[in-house]
Amino acid sequence: MTFASGIPENRKMFVIFRMEPGSLGPDGSQYINEFCDFAQMQLQACASPYINWSIVPRFDKSLAEMEFQVASKKLTRSKAGQYLNVFGENLDHFEELLEDNLEEIINQYFGR
Repeated sequence: MTFASGIPENRKMFVIFRMEPGSLGPDGSQYINEFCDFAQMQLQACASPYINWSIVPRFDKSLAEMEFQVASKKLTRSKAGQYLNVFGENLDHFEELLEDNLEEIINQYFGR
């Protein structure tokens, strides 16, 4: 299946971001599931046409905070960087934008 971007869904990079409940404050565990759903909608709405997002709670600290996949195969950080380079994007910049966007989404979620 392809979309307007012309990139088939199975060729888009799937970014899993595991959100720490503590990022939402001392009562974050009460809000984390609802927040992740909210954040996912916000990020996907403004996502690059070659990215799909999955924002999930990070309850298991042994799992990486961020994971990259293409066609259901995990990518190393280096390979994720190479993927982004194809679209003129830099992985460090991508991660900075995500942090900035998440900060805005947290403020939006809590009505600040």
